[in-house]
Amino acid sequence: MACKYYLNGVESKLYTDLFGYMDTVAPENKNVNKVHKILRDHSIATKRFKNTIYVQQNNFRSALRDIKRINNKYPGLISTEYIKMTPQTIYSPAAELHVLTINEELLKRIPAEGTNNADITSDNQTDVDQYLRFAAPAAERDDAFLDELARRENTSNSKFSNLEEEELKNAYRVAGELQESFAKAGITVEVEFDTSIDNIGQVDAYVEGQNPIVRINPEKVKKDTTYHEFGHIYIDLLGVSDPVVAQAIAELKDTELYKQVEQAYPELQGEMLDKEVLATAIGLEGAKIVRKNPNKLQKLLNRLFRAIGKLFGVNPNTAALLAEEMFAGKLRSEGMINPLSPYVQASKEEVKLKELVDNARVRITQEIYEINKLPENQVSDDQLTTLRRLENSLQRVTKVEDLFNLVDAMGDALNRTEVAYANIMSIPEDERGTSENLRKMWELKKQLDSLEMLQSVKSLLISTKRKKSVSDIEVFTTIEDKVNAILEQAESLDQDFKDDVIPMLAQSMIGLSNKDLPASIQKLIDNAKKFTRSKGLDTSDLAYIELKERYDKGELTDQEFKVKKSKLYIEQLKQKQLKNYKDLVSELTAAHKDKSGYSYYFDPIIYSSDRGIQLLVKTVTQANLESNDMTLDLKSKLAPMYERFAAGQNESNVEELNDPVLEEITIGGMKRLALVNPIDSERYYKELTEEKNRLGEKHGIPKKEQYTNSQGDINYASFNRDLDSWGNNESKGGRYRKELAKWTDKNLESIPNWRQELDRLDKEIKIQADIINTLKNEGIGKSEALSNARIRKNELEKSRNRNYINQKPAGDWLRPKASVYTNEKYTKIQNDPRLKEYYDFVIQEFQAAQRMIGLKQMEKNGWDKYSYLMPTYRKEDIDRLKEKGVYNTIQDTLKDGFTIQETNHDYYTYNENNRDIEKKIPIYAVNKVPSREVSRDVASSLYRFRHMAHNFKSKSEIVGQVMFFQDLLKNRKTLETNSAGIQLIQKAAKQMGIDMPKLKEGESNNYKHVQEWLDSVMFGQSNLQQDFTIFGKTFSANEAVGTLNAFTAISTLSFNLLQGANQSILDNLMMVQESAAGQFLNKGDLAWAKGEYWSSGMAVTDIGRFDPQSKIGKAVEFFDALTEFTDSEGNQIVGGKSRKLARSGNLLFLQQAAEHELSATRMLALMKNLEGKLEDSDGNVIMNEDGKPANLYDMLIVDDKGKMSVDPRVANFSRLDFIMKLQGLSRRTNQIKSKMHTNMLQRRWWGKLFMLFRNWMPPGIRRRYGHGGNSTIHVDEELGAVTQGMYISFWNLITESISDKSFAYGRMTEMEQQNVKRTAVELSSLMGAMLLVGFLADLDDEDETWLSNFALYQAKRYETEIMQWTPLVGTKEAFRILQSPTATARPILKGGELLSQLLSEGAYAIGLGDQKEIFYQRKSGRYQKGDRKIRKDFEDLLPIFRGLQKTQTPQEAYKWFTTLD
Repeated sequence: MACKYYLNGVESKLYTDLFGYMDTVAPENKNVNKVHKILRDHSIATKRFKNTIYVQQNNFRSALRDIKRINNKYPGLISTEYIKMTPQTIYSPAAELHVLTINEELLKRIPAEGTNNADITSDNQTDVDQYLRFAAPAAERDDAFLDELARRENTSNSKFSNLEEEELKNAYRVAGELQESFAKAGITVEVEFDTSIDNIGQVDAYVEGQNPIVRINPEKVKKDTTYHEFGHIYIDLLGVSDPVVAQAIAELKDTELYKQVEQAYPELQGEMLDKEVLATAIGLEGAKIVRKNPNKLQKLLNRLFRAIGKLFGVNPNTAALLAEEMFAGKLRSEGMINPLSPYVQASKEEVKLKELVDNARVRITQEIYEINKLPENQVSDDQLTTLRRLENSLQRVTKVEDLFNLVDAMGDALNRTEVAYANIMSIPEDERGTSENLRKMWELKKQLDSLEMLQSVKSLLISTKRKKSVSDIEVFTTIEDKVNAILEQAESLDQDFKDDVIPMLAQSMIGLSNKDLPASIQKLIDNAKKFTRSKGLDTSDLAYIELKERYDKGELTDQEFKVKKSKLYIEQLKQKQLKNYKDLVSELTAAHKDKSGYSYYFDPIIYSSDRGIQLLVKTVTQANLESNDMTLDLKSKLAPMYERFAAGQNESNVEELNDPVLEEITIGGMKRLALVNPIDSERYYKELTEEKNRLGEKHGIPKKEQYTNSQGDINYASFNRDLDSWGNNESKGGRYRKELAKWTDKNLESIPNWRQELDRLDKEIKIQADIINTLKNEGIGKSEALSNARIRKNELEKSRNRNYINQKPAGDWLRPKASVYTNEKYTKIQNDPRLKEYYDFVIQEFQAAQRMIGLKQMEKNGWDKYSYLMPTYRKEDIDRLKEKGVYNTIQDTLKDGFTIQETNHDYYTYNENNRDIEKKIPIYAVNKVPSREVSRDVASSLYRFRHMAHNFKSKSEIVGQVMFFQDLLKNRKTLETNSAGIQLIQKAAKQMGIDMPKLKEGESNNYKHVQEWLDSVMFGQSNLQQDFTIFGKTFSANEAVGTLNAFTAISTLSFNLLQGANQSILDNLMMVQESAAGQFLNKGDLAWAKGEYWSSGMAVTDIGRFDPQSKIGKAVEFFDALTEFTDSEGNQIVGGKSRKLARSGNLLFLQQAAEHELSATRMLALMKNLEGKLEDSDGNVIMNEDGKPANLYDMLIVDDKGKMSVDPRVANFSRLDFIMKLQGLSRRTNQIKSKMHTNMLQRRWWGKLFMLFRNWMPPGIRRRYGHGGNSTIHVDEELGAVTQGMYISFWNLITESISDKSFAYGRMTEMEQQNVKRTAVELSSLMGAMLLVGFLADLDDEDETWLSNFALYQAKRYETEIMQWTPLVGTKEAFRILQSPTATARPILKGGELLSQLLSEGAYAIGLGDQKEIFYQRKSGRYQKGDRKIRKDFEDLLPIFRGLQKTQTPQEAYKWFTTLD
């Protein structure tokens, strides 16, 4: 039985689906996704970026009406929030944007009430329609009916239909009946069933003297097709002035059906569009009649019911009446006197052509827009000219032959691409692989890829030729030949790219490979040769598999097997030695084994076993280093400049401090914050507007409000017509212009360099004109050079004509007169030496940043070369507190913490034009933000903006390298392995005696890891956006989790001496292990580093300073010892110690102090380890001032500006390698830090939850158990060494000693011996901790002190931390993690306990509660009998208090760790 739901008497498919779902699905089974799907299917909602649901913009008014009706039945189920009016783009008109939220909690409470709520339940369609037409109420029927049709039917034209396909016999029957109906009215309609037409159906263009012809495609015909086409004829014959037709069209106006048909037929306007909409409606109504197939009695009853309905004021819609007239043969022949339309619907080829041209225009327009915004050094005149030529070629395309100019331009573009490619290839092979050449190659590759458009052209040509629709065979053949030739040439060039770019990529990367690695690998080779060892052999290798098979078959003795394994191991090691770029080419092109899913999600990308990926990381790190050096250079200049500016001022009040150099201006109705402009543009624009308004009133200029209806819609056609008429009227528009010109002459003046700019343009125009004349004289009337010269000349002339009119400067060559509009603030600045010095410096450095990112990124006055707008960084919390008050600050902070703001930079950037995620080096702080939200801290904003610009500059230079590498990984073959990592062999090849590896299909984890990592570190998408909705409000899951994690960290760690000391103890003991191992530093190095750090004052003088003054502090910055410079340096507050101290991160000062001490001493120890190894260009060891071999710390120099560098005498030192070794060692002995090394799990909100306080896990696993795979040997570009898991080496010592029946330590490699030492120190320290725990835990109560309990806690925690790594005991930690997957759960649970206790307190206050629920009944921890329990609940959530309490009670913390046992 079909359950039907009606809206005001009209059957609603939407409500049938939605209310039917509500009434028939149990509450617990209802879900938001299903409701969204129903809304989506009925054009009410759409979901973007996987998470956020929006109201459909193209019919938001109708959708909002339906949502209101749904909420009438289920109040609060769906909420909407107006976000903004999206601007008109090249894709769509301006429209309201609403976020839609489905209340899941309410949804789960809606009961399933069965089908009783349905208006009618029947399996007989005739009964349903009788109810619809004659029994249901009439109010609002038409509006609801049309809303429903727009959703549930098709876009209702004969090109396509979403109705069911019609059986051919029914189509014949209906066509015959309609032919009879028209014949009765004296009209003979011919019907042809034609499979050759692309449309579902069409009416041929009318030819005078012939009968109208309806063509129907029998393979595509739908239930509404025949009525639709006959409806066209009936409408034409009656004419739009016919009262019934006019009424029907009026009913359909402004409906969703009308809008959808309008979108489907963009080529139709006015009367033609009205007719198409009405024909669509007739087709839909006719399909209903046919579906019922009434007999003669039912037809008679229908007429009777309609007559009865009219008595009660119930009338079917007019489109339905027209359909009934056609079906019943009651056509009004007396009114059928108008001519038939010559219009015929577009063919498939015409539709394809239009789509192709539209898409091309959009792409080209967007590319021109993007290029114009680039910095000058990245703009290619040739590329811009080509795009202009392509744009011109698309101006008048109406048929396939008109694509000649487009194809010709694309062919020339390809030729130029090939020439540019050849120029790069002409460079000696060993010199090609530069970042600049690879950037150029990437631009050429993008241009080559853009030729894919020609595949669509080719398809269109083939289709047109097959249909014999060619109008100019000569031009057509020329285009066809050109397209085929271009595609063939492009395919060949694309293959050349693939062959040639990999060596270039290898050349660019091989120089970054650590020079110590070949020697480290050679040591393993020498050891394998000497002792016939093969520990570390890759057992998944096909050669080993074959060798093992021979051994298992008895073909090899134990000794032979051992020897051959050793030789195979040596060959594998030799392949890891990258001696030159050709070795790297082999590495990059060979099929590779994929990384595991664990490694993809948990490991920093530098842990990859793929050397190419490691070198990619070093490439990006090098770019970061160059960016950071530019930032340090700015810092050395900004710090003293700011100190002079702020001397004697109140730095804590940034608004007052910076007010002399800031102003508010109005742009587009929004108040914006800007640096003081020499010209008072705010006053100028205000007075100009007033003058225009005055003259407009005086001369009667048409106003938009005069053409606005009650709904707020403007009749632009009438407005523009009248405005043109007014403008052409000399007594009105003419006088207006003359009087306005007088005002501008009085108030404007030319810019200083306009004559030079005019001379430049004239010279350039003459050059292009000479080129054109020369080519014409030489008989070269058609060439790329000629086309380009014309385009360039045209663009130059446009600029000249725009800015030089009537022999006078105009446009951008005019500015407000300085004598009239000099900014008073600017005058004050110029008269104050302190302000002038600072202002000039800020302007100079800010303009330098604009040159780096492009001068068109920020809005500016036409006469200004640079923008004066402030970067749109949000205010610091303390500044907001002072300027906006407590309430507003808390409100803003919560909003920032749980939603994505316009100034948030951790997500993708969104292109408003093509509505897609942008993958390009991000440019931040240039968006439109009201002045009230923008930071007024000029120095800090400048520093942050420049840091961003430095990143853009350095990353832009390597974008070719990284993108080519990503493409290479995408196309590189991946070996298929089994669950044990063993390579699989193709069975067919094996049967033929060939060991051919089986290849894995789909994207590899290596590729996905690199792609995600590049999205994060190159393109600014460090978080994956996912939203959730609570009570109708949309929140960002990532932002919410980040806020909760930050609160958890602060509440857990702030003022917590127990944790701070534990961090210091654990990390320092890890460093002791490293010093004992001696691989990267030795005991003497560590001891010297500790002494140097503490004796030099621990950089205490740098606390609170923007620029460190101590040598250690500068070195920590210069070598990024804290692994945070790239991510955090730009966020520094330049001045004001009180403002710096107000940052919440300072609550973790204990952890910061421990981190600084460890990072600095680690850095110093590595510097000390280079003692006697630093050489000059002649290979001589460099001596320090005392005449002893110098270490790196001795070789650090600071210039008079305070900028640090390495003594230029040092010739054999790589700062990049040192920084990477320092950070790699930091990770091994501590945890993952910085976005560069953040694992992909933490791009996801749930990964952030899991990884809080667990960033030590991946490095800890890799340090002890290695990097996975079937070879335990890892070549580490970061550390510049070959590594192995230290527990693996220790286990090999045991197993080898047992198998060889002698202690194997002496036969191990140096690296393995170092790992054995690490393990021995770790196990020894573990035993010591266990003994200390045993001793301190047995102390009598009277012997216990805070110090003994503190030591007991630290020993027990260290024991637990180390025991978790052991194979058997460590499983306890795994189970603990599963039991408590996120540390963030604690404050959430504690918050719940506090809320529960507050309710208990409330009940107790009114005499309903039990005092046992309110007061402690006995001593419990630090709380005494009689203390209120709510005190503990509050204190557990207070960050500082909780840390202090934990510090005071180490015995309680110790007891918690005993529960893990």
